[in-house]
Amino acid sequence: MDKVRLAIVGCGTISQLNAPGYLRHQRCEVVALCDPVCERAERRARQWGITPRIYTALEDVLDDPGVDAVELLTPTQLHAEQSIAVLDAGKHVSCQKPMATTLADADRVAAAAERAGAQYRVTENFLSYPPLIKAKELMDAGAIGEPSIVRIRTIWGSPTTHPGFPIEADAFAWRRDARANPGGLLYDDGWHKYATAMWLMGDVAKITSMVTTTDDFMVDAPSAAIWRFKNGGLGVFEYSHAPDMKIRSNYYPNDEFFEIQGSAGSIWVTRCTGEMLDMPPVLLVKGSETTAFQAPMDWIEGFNGAATEFVDGILEGRQSKMDADFSKKVLRAALAIYESSELERPISLDPPPDRQPYR
Repeated sequence: MDKVRLAIVGCGTISQLNAPGYLRHQRCEVVALCDPVCERAERRARQWGITPRIYTALEDVLDDPGVDAVELLTPTQLHAEQSIAVLDAGKHVSCQKPMATTLADADRVAAAAERAGAQYRVTENFLSYPPLIKAKELMDAGAIGEPSIVRIRTIWGSPTTHPGFPIEADAFAWRRDARANPGGLLYDDGWHKYATAMWLMGDVAKITSMVTTTDDFMVDAPSAAIWRFKNGGLGVFEYSHAPDMKIRSNYYPNDEFFEIQGSAGSIWVTRCTGEMLDMPPVLLVKGSETTAFQAPMDWIEGFNGAATEFVDGILEGRQSKMDADFSKKVLRAALAIYESSELERPISLDPPPDRQPYR
């Protein structure tokens, strides 16, 4: 194979971020768009300057012999069944996070990936975001000594977005359906942070948390969680909602701050979705000595990198970072955040065989 022929399934808001990386890749061709709203797929084709085949049902994509791989950007409750269908059709699949809504469904996806002759991965733009990649490079090079704590702070601000990033009218409707979604933003957006923390520090041993529920199912804040990683380090996650605070962002009105503390210093990543701080994107802090590092820092760069990783992985026979096994671990952690708060006790991520895990 000298070129990946890709179908984008789901042409809603997030496709505006996922598609450009594929469109600019010299060895990828977006040959099909699929959305139940035909006009939306046609609108994206015009927006991206392409003339793909337009479908309104996934089955038509799977029957298309001219499609090698699928970027699946559909509502979360559809991910498991659709991922399995794509894999069973012999096509590669990159599935928008989270991979499923239950651990049982995640197991089914993993089984399908194991038996398929195609690649499965969960799209995770944070793991391809240049400032976070730089932070991991510094950490792996020993710049801060032995890492002990990773802290990730998230603020959800005023519900306004940049005019260059229009949000579809129905973008949050399915997310607010508790029957289809196991949690709010701690589950949906939180996945990014949990995956990032595990990429940096390894597998999780135990989680304790306090989750605030509100009248709006999606906005579960203020909330906080503490993790114990299997290597002995800690993860601290803080989530707050500031509805009257305008956050400078070209995309969603979110802002993140990452801090990795080690025995000899710390690394800060000062931005991601938002751009609140007028600081370099990466800082290495060692006592009174601070070193700044520049890197491409527009949030879309993470999506571009994720697209490149998927295409190159297919062409080179190399598995992308977020395979089924890693994705199952992230899902387990995301669900355990709610489980710990609900039961008011720490949750082990290695439960004994006689205890059924949450979801």
